[in-house]
Amino acid sequence: MSTEHRFGFVTLLGRPNIGKSTLLNRLVGKKISITSHRPQTTRHRLLGIRNDKDRQIVFVDTPGMHAVDKKAQRKRINQVINKTAINSLEGVDLVVFMIGADGWREKDDVPYRAIKEAKIPVIVVLNKLDKLNSKNDVLPIIEHINERVDSLAVVPISALKGDNVEYLLDVITEQLPLERPGFDKDQITDRSMQFLVTELVREQLFRLLGEELPYATAVELQRMERLEDRMHIGADIWVDRDNHKGIVIGKQGEKLKKIGSGARKQINQLLGEKVHLELFVKVRKGWSDSQRDLSLLGYDEGF
Repeated sequence: MSTEHRFGFVTLLGRPNIGKSTLLNRLVGKKISITSHRPQTTRHRLLGIRNDKDRQIVFVDTPGMHAVDKKAQRKRINQVINKTAINSLEGVDLVVFMIGADGWREKDDVPYRAIKEAKIPVIVVLNKLDKLNSKNDVLPIIEHINERVDSLAVVPISALKGDNVEYLLDVITEQLPLERPGFDKDQITDRSMQFLVTELVREQLFRLLGEELPYATAVELQRMERLEDRMHIGADIWVDRDNHKGIVIGKQGEKLKKIGSGARKQINQLLGEKVHLELFVKVRKGWSDSQRDLSLLGYDEGF
């Protein structure tokens, strides 16, 4: 192996719905992190591993950091989400701080404070370049960012379309130490297939229910086993209130059927085999404010 091989950990940090998971999937070259237009789709820390001949970069996808000030945001799950993002700064070589290509917003202050306290080298990424009328519009925004942030570079990109992402990879690579790979070269994430399956179900909840989706909704895998010619999967969808159950199921079960159909297609693509998926909606009152329930669902990183 070449002595010029680089290896390191890079945390993607920013406010909710800024495109961190979309960028992670683009960088890794495979969908391992779920996405939707709804803020705070990502709730867990997840590693995505980029493998090239001369580098291995471990990207840490994080939940969007947000101010926990409103009454609706004071539940334990909101605190855990923020702590998970903060803890993802420990031991990394670099932070990619993502903000919108349209410029700094007040919501960007929360993640930036965490970055300053961590004292880690930072590259600023201005995402959603494709939303601007002209790429020239980004120049004064870069100047403004340079006045606010002490960064190694400011790189405008479109994670959705891939614009300038290869250049971003080169900028990141220059900052990483010369080291051998830390993971097997065929590994792309630290998460199990079981975890990815539950996330794909949750993605369909976010995408198909949109603003109707109750925030306190989660997915727990009950079984995953291969029988005959296909994988049989059973999962429970948790909701916090009795009336939320009807929202997820829909009239005559139509919404739940669409959620199951969409999730099954994604899981089939992930596993590369036929899938039989059964979903059940269950009321678990107060789960999003219960340390025991959050731990059961894997929200351990923030404690």
